[in-house]
Amino acid sequence: MQKYYVAVILAILFFFFVLTAIRAWRARAAKQEADFAQPPLALEAAGAQLLKVKAFYVATTFADNHLERIRAYGLGIRGLAHAIVFEGGLQMIRKGERPLAINRSAIDSLSTNQVTIDRVTEAKGIITIDWAQESTKFSTHLRVVDQGDRAALISALETISSREAK
Repeated sequence: MQKYYVAVILAILFFFFVLTAIRAWRARAAKQEADFAQPPLALEAAGAQLLKVKAFYVATTFADNHLERIRAYGLGIRGLAHAIVFEGGLQMIRKGERPLAINRSAIDSLSTNQVTIDRVTEAKGIITIDWAQESTKFSTHLRVVDQGDRAALISALETISSREAK
């Protein structure tokens, strides 16, 4: 009988910890939503499509702190995406989440990395796009597995942003 009491107490504790984690995630998202406006869901003036590749959306972080994931507006969830480069910017269609659009004028820099928040890949396996919205600077991290697609995406982003990837 004592085993059952211990099991019930542990189940209640587990439920309490899960509930606390969910509340903390939602509180952080609400705070971030108060700090900055929702990023665009679509490009202002897309123009012609230059490239479409399958990618993994890894995260969006603050540009000055790659260890703080943006949770607001659905940007905290990792997943599959299509990265579509238009003359007017980058459109990311994320599976099961809101799309994210980065206008070409908002792109500050491009780089390739091996590490970002909770993700480690081969050398230069993560593409980081630094961009700004109003006064807030963000970094969006994408992983394109196919090396040919990765090179094509970097090239297309360099073309539209007039920035060279580091």
